[in-house]
Amino acid sequence: MSDSAILYAVSDGVATLTFNRPEKLNALTPAMLSQYFRRIAEAAADPAVRVIVITGAGRGFCAGLDLAVIGGGASEAVVTASELAPQWGDDIGPELRRFFSGGWNDLITCRKPTIAAINGPAFGWGLILSLHCDIRFAARSAMLNVTFARLGIPGEKGSAWLLARLLGTARAADLLYTARRIDGTEAEKIGIVNAVLEDEALLPHVMEYARGIAAHSAPRSLAAMKAQIWTAIEDHYDLAFEAADHEQDLAVQTKDFSEGIGSLREKRAPVFTGE
Repeated sequence: MSDSAILYAVSDGVATLTFNRPEKLNALTPAMLSQYFRRIAEAAADPAVRVIVITGAGRGFCAGLDLAVIGGGASEAVVTASELAPQWGDDIGPELRRFFSGGWNDLITCRKPTIAAINGPAFGWGLILSLHCDIRFAARSAMLNVTFARLGIPGEKGSAWLLARLLGTARAADLLYTARRIDGTEAEKIGIVNAVLEDEALLPHVMEYARGIAAHSAPRSLAAMKAQIWTAIEDHYDLAFEAADHEQDLAVQTKDFSEGIGSLREKRAPVFTGE
């Protein structure tokens, strides 16, 4: 399979990864998943990339693992960010790999904001990839479900862990036990997505949102805050407070801090460099 299965583009500080098997609702193959993780690693290591957006081509986001490979023993080695060169921001903020390994968790351990634009069906593994993002937006017509109970398997790839923390145990249990489909409106109501938008407005909204973060938020701040958010799930308050103080002591020595203060005093937009 060629790299065209995962489209990759960088513009205005935003890397956009697009699942590109529209005739299959972007269902995943092992080769496609390997390409996806390679692109995440590339975006994570690129200083020019400040935000990562994932979405799907055509009328689907990602329909999960392709039925043709389920149970067929098909496999392919998946290259993860942890096997490649160190990424930008590894030394900023609390150590995420205390809790999160590479591979599927590369979206979490990546020190850049990750956003899912769920433009259509997001089933099984497709939905799980979006759950590993920091922020999610959905089209009103999008359909989401975790299919595993109807396949005779448990919640795969951390889905139960993520859903319980996003939604609480009762709502997570409802979605996992029934494997029912929900639309974008319900996904917003129960808290899987940050907002639901009309179909044609979804991607323009997400790109404007991502470009706003890339243009106006200091990349070192983003890296530290992302690490704080994800490690706070397991840390107690005193550890989180201590880590925040440590990062603040480091941040005030940076050029970006001077730029942020200077731009505020001069009443202009900041120009952050990540230094």
